[in-house]
Amino acid sequence: MRIAFFSTMAGLPWGGSEELWCRAASVLLERGHQVSFNSIKWPTIATPLQELANRGAVAVYRSRRRLGRTLTRILQELKLTRLKYRSWLQQQRPELVVISFSCHTDDPQIAITCQAMGIPYAIVLQAAGPHHWLDPRSLDDFRAAYLNARQCYFVSEENRETIESNLAAQLPRYEIVDNPFSVSADAVPAWPEATHPWKLACVARVHFITKSQDLIVRVMRQPKWRTRPLHIALWGADHGNLNQLRRMLDIHGLHRQISYGGVSHNIAQLWSEHHALLLPSRAEGNALSLIEAMLCGRMPITTNVGRAGELIDDGQNGFIAPAATAQLLDEVLERAWQHRNDWQRMGQLAAQAIRNRHSLRPAEDFADRLESTANEQANPRRLAA
Repeated sequence: MRIAFFSTMAGLPWGGSEELWCRAASVLLERGHQVSFNSIKWPTIATPLQELANRGAVAVYRSRRRLGRTLTRILQELKLTRLKYRSWLQQQRPELVVISFSCHTDDPQIAITCQAMGIPYAIVLQAAGPHHWLDPRSLDDFRAAYLNARQCYFVSEENRETIESNLAAQLPRYEIVDNPFSVSADAVPAWPEATHPWKLACVARVHFITKSQDLIVRVMRQPKWRTRPLHIALWGADHGNLNQLRRMLDIHGLHRQISYGGVSHNIAQLWSEHHALLLPSRAEGNALSLIEAMLCGRMPITTNVGRAGELIDDGQNGFIAPAATAQLLDEVLERAWQHRNDWQRMGQLAAQAIRNRHSLRPAEDFADRLESTANEQANPRRLAA
């Protein structure tokens, strides 16, 4: 079977949104399918994509260059972008195209072209935040993209509800899928012996709009937190806000309370040096760092976004703030601090919960679903809008 993957990821060479489709593509290769993928070309190709190509997948890298907004809008109004990516689809002749949207506002034109060419496609959406709404001028295209997909996959119910609100439509067919992770499924890193200071890790790209590291600074500059033995280490690639973060730490004199550790390539080792996860995100899908922390027996302190409410029992195996604001983050961090002597026990409960509520073989499970979708005959469906 010929299965093609199209990634809309454009902000950086690699990210958590790419893990699911790339690993599923690898599984499909192992099962004997013909796999191809279309991704943005960066000066350095991400290692997982290189490995996928080395194992037999047909790789196509498209240019990062973008037309200006005005020119793009004119071309769209003239219907001159309707068959974008047609040549790639003609070359690959896929029986199913899997479109991985890194964000719900990404360009849906690949889906429009698939419709025009009669090629079945599925959509997997990795993140849908409340702070960005679809451009009303492109709403018809977005609605057609989702409603005409053979299947839509989401990594959380919240993300599905967000996209349905954006589309003003009910999706007739969808499934919730699990994201992969980068630790062993039976990981049990040692608990840090020293608790002075207690150590939290915020494992996320440095991106204030989504990951909200700015709120950590606003909370930790309060007098009560300055005097407590608590340290927060930020781990993750810079996605535009690292310089601002460093200046904020300088301005408020918070280098004792907060540090930046860079990118960790050994997550289990990271968790052997920290007691709990702090993830104050404004938007999420199904955060890989949340899954990994819980698998490693570290309880999370997070916001009620994405999959968090489905995986965490507030006050039992973690702590959840209702939303990402400085006041609510302070309140949830205070609750967690008052129970700090229970963090190890709560982490053990978190490890049990994640193994009961989340797949331990998500790439294989997603590959199974894609095979089923590809084999399925298209049936007339009632479209609700």
